[in-house]
Amino acid sequence: EDERINIYCLRCEAPTCSLCKVFGAHKDCEVAPLPAVYQRQKSELSDGIAMLVAGNDRIQAIITQMEEICHTIEENGRRQKQHLGLRFDALYGILEERKKELLQSIAAEQEAKLQRVRGLIRQYGDHLEASSKLVESAIQAMEEPQMALYLQVSLPCRITDMSKASMSSRPEPGYENMDHFSINVDYVAEMLRTIEFQTGA
Repeated sequence: EDERINIYCLRCEAPTCSLCKVFGAHKDCEVAPLPAVYQRQKSELSDGIAMLVAGNDRIQAIITQMEEICHTIEENGRRQKQHLGLRFDALYGILEERKKELLQSIAAEQEAKLQRVRGLIRQYGDHLEASSKLVESAIQAMEEPQMALYLQVSLPCRITDMSKASMSSRPEPGYENMDHFSINVDYVAEMLRTIEFQTGA
């Protein structure tokens, strides 16, 4: 108990004293001077610490590199999303422009047809109004007892002229039809569904 611990048992991996080596539990063990083992283990520990620190530095460098890769992935993804959005916005713009042009074509023909038919309606309306007034005049003339006055009106000629007035102008059959403005966009829709990312360079 009072002996100075000055050696190290290599088999038991424990510090001990010379007495234990000669007479005690470590008499059959291989031993080494305690300072030598102490210095060797300290040197090994120092080397181990240096290796761990170097390893940690390498791991930190890898982590930093992978964090930079994550940042680059996020930045590249954001840029590609923006480019994709701009491309689709351009397509929407083309579709909207074409839609506007086609709607204008329909509106132009619709207005032209409406103007023609409304003009004919006015023409027929004017004729009907004049004919109705002539009928009223003729009915009043029928009641005229004085022959001279009756004959001065010359209604039969006016009635004949009115009845001969041409009222044959009217829209041809199917004039109201606008089916020729139908469009088939199935092939365009199918083509749009095939939009895909470019592969390769």
